[in-house]
Amino acid sequence: MKDIKEIIADIAVSTRIRLARNVRGIPFPTGAGETEPEIVKPVYTELSKLGTFRLFSMEKTGATEANALCERRLISPDLMRNKQSGAAIISENESISVMINEEDHIRQQCFLNGFNLDEAFAAADRIDDALSDKIDFAFHSDYGYITACPTNLGTGLRASVMLFLPALTITGQIGQLIHAVSRERNTVRGVYGEGSAAEGSMYQLSNQVSLGITEADILSHVAGTVVKICSAENEARGTLLKYGTLEIKDRVQRAYGILTHAARLESKEFMSLLSDVKLGAALELLQLPPSGTLDELIVKMQPANIMLAAGAELSAEQRDVYRAEFVAKALSLIS
Repeated sequence: MKDIKEIIADIAVSTRIRLARNVRGIPFPTGAGETEPEIVKPVYTELSKLGTFRLFSMEKTGATEANALCERRLISPDLMRNKQSGAAIISENESISVMINEEDHIRQQCFLNGFNLDEAFAAADRIDDALSDKIDFAFHSDYGYITACPTNLGTGLRASVMLFLPALTITGQIGQLIHAVSRERNTVRGVYGEGSAAEGSMYQLSNQVSLGITEADILSHVAGTVVKICSAENEARGTLLKYGTLEIKDRVQRAYGILTHAARLESKEFMSLLSDVKLGAALELLQLPPSGTLDELIVKMQPANIMLAAGAELSAEQRDVYRAEFVAKALSLIS
């Protein structure tokens, strides 16, 4: 029987820590208009002291590359649309992304694979310390860090864990779980945050409250919720195996067959089929490597990242053909 660490390792795909900060005495980006302050240079200067970073100006970044960054969750659609003053400063290994002039002046993000809240927070905190030494962040003794959205007041911390929950989705328990989680001051969203769909049975768990509690409280609360959700998903997987072995085996093998033999794959169909294959691998119904290898396909097979890899603008049909050929080859190499 697996212990809780092994269970979480099977379910938690990635961790993101985000810190929202604003410069004291300057209007939020949404209301600054043409007088938007130049804060990119000091942020880039400080980050460059910590490692190798690349600067992306939204004004100069092409649509395909910007969309590819968005698909990799390194920037947001809101930042991408801010052609006037939006920018992103991204580390060489893409574990750190600092968005400039999105909803807030500065949004520092750290991404790590798996369930690594403490390590991700430590990395983000180091960056925050370096920037706060040079930039006067807006802070109130009662309300903490001042942010454009009231839900980020206080610590300005949003701790998120991406979870793969196919069994809860298949058994219809996911709605009840989302409702229960929301009552505990957390929120569950799709892959790309608020308003996005949970494609491929991927759900993003985050804290709802940032005011009146410490960073340690937030991390502990999110971690505890992750344990509860992963335990529920593990139990649901056991139920699928116990009462529907043939059905679930047929489902995952059909999905694998389509992914390895299709002439074209539409994006949503690919996500659904890959979810079934990942579940099959987790239940040991398919002999495939750990899900991290399969997770890499999710990003690579998004529309803009496909065009970036192909080095050309492709029609939807051309992307579907490319996706089918790439996925079939990738699965044949790792199976």
